[in-house]
Amino acid sequence: MAFGCLVAAGAVAYKKVTTTTTTTTTTTQPKEKAQAGWTVVSRSKRGVLVDTQTIKLGGVTFSAIRLRARTTRLSWHVGSMDPPTKTLPPLDAQAKVDWASEGQAGVVALFNGAFKQAARAGGASVDGLSLEPLVKGDATIVLDRFGHWAIGAWGAANFPPKGFKPISYRQNLSFLVSNGKPSPEALHWPVSKWGDFLNHTPAIARTALGIDSKGNLIYVATMQHTLPLTLSEALVSAGATVGMELDMNPFWPMMGAPTTPLHSPGPMALHLSGETRTAATYFYGWERDFFVAVAEPGSFNCSWASPGLKTDTMTPQPLSLTGKHCRAAHIKVKK
Repeated sequence: MAFGCLVAAGAVAYKKVTTTTTTTTTTTQPKEKAQAGWTVVSRSKRGVLVDTQTIKLGGVTFSAIRLRARTTRLSWHVGSMDPPTKTLPPLDAQAKVDWASEGQAGVVALFNGAFKQAARAGGASVDGLSLEPLVKGDATIVLDRFGHWAIGAWGAANFPPKGFKPISYRQNLSFLVSNGKPSPEALHWPVSKWGDFLNHTPAIARTALGIDSKGNLIYVATMQHTLPLTLSEALVSAGATVGMELDMNPFWPMMGAPTTPLHSPGPMALHLSGETRTAATYFYGWERDFFVAVAEPGSFNCSWASPGLKTDTMTPQPLSLTGKHCRAAHIKVKK
């Protein structure tokens, strides 16, 4: 079973994949289909992995990428400088793509993380390593050992969702989107509360992350000058029912996606227009935190999973293939 999840304002929604098994142990699942208004970036035997959309609001052009919950999984990496840590995190969470682990699955998208920890915009933890204490009430994305995601208010009664056991946590301020609309904070907070901007110019390059009603993950970004409210509206336009801000200012936003899963450094067809540097930076190492999306195996019988945390102490989380009837042949993700 796989699911993406959203949690906000007391509401919980799941996207579940129910496995249908015949007497010959063959899993029958409908493929992830293309959707009008979205352009497919990559596919596998499961169907669409990543698709993209261009959104224009108030004279600003936003790029959106969507990770399908049934076909992709997500991990979070610590930068070489931020979040700061006295203890080097395990290889799977260090400041570059872990090709030995994530590369075997195939990288399908990369994008930037959130504010510097010095901004005091929330806490962070990965593989049992606490980098900054989590703040009650802050918008938080959590990831479990299967690479499933959930976004909600840390400390809320329904978050993390029941049965969801996070191995990574990343917070950043409050919600930009809640209940499918710009949040009260996006509507009423002074722009200064949404991060320090350059040259006294609040309209600046900004990025955000959300989840739609089907559990898919949506990253939205622009290198043009925009305000938090417009960013929240772009998330809503892309289908997000809950969302949070990521990093901002022209030096930090990076996004990329290849047309086929990458098992080693390679070209990415999709880039963020006007970005200062490309997401290929994450192949070799970067100073700030970031996210890596990889393809699930071609067969719905199989999934990529890490060991999970048995205690709160730091534990490496390399990927391995799991599934009752999973065979090596099921790893293939090409069409």
